[in-house]
Amino acid sequence: MGRTCLYSFAGAGIGFLGAFVIVRMMAGASPPSENTAITLFVGTFLAGTGAIAGAITGGVAEFVKRTEQAKQAQVKRESESEV
Repeated sequence: MGRTCLYSFAGAGIGFLGAFVIVRMMAGASPPSENTAITLFVGTFLAGTGAIAGAITGGVAEFVKRTEQAKQAQVKRESESEV
């Protein structure tokens, strides 16, 4: 569960920073006061999208880790039973 939460927060942060950069690039030389609302809107959307993508990625990574641990435990049990 820890990896899922960590990846989710990282995805949200990356999404919001990405929105900040994208809005600044698209707006050009506009004053920051004109870009604040769109930055928050796009940032919130991309932060949510990043959080979802991060949670999925973290969940898959956690599943793969637990699957490998289960396989190793099974091999260990089989080798102990043969002895």
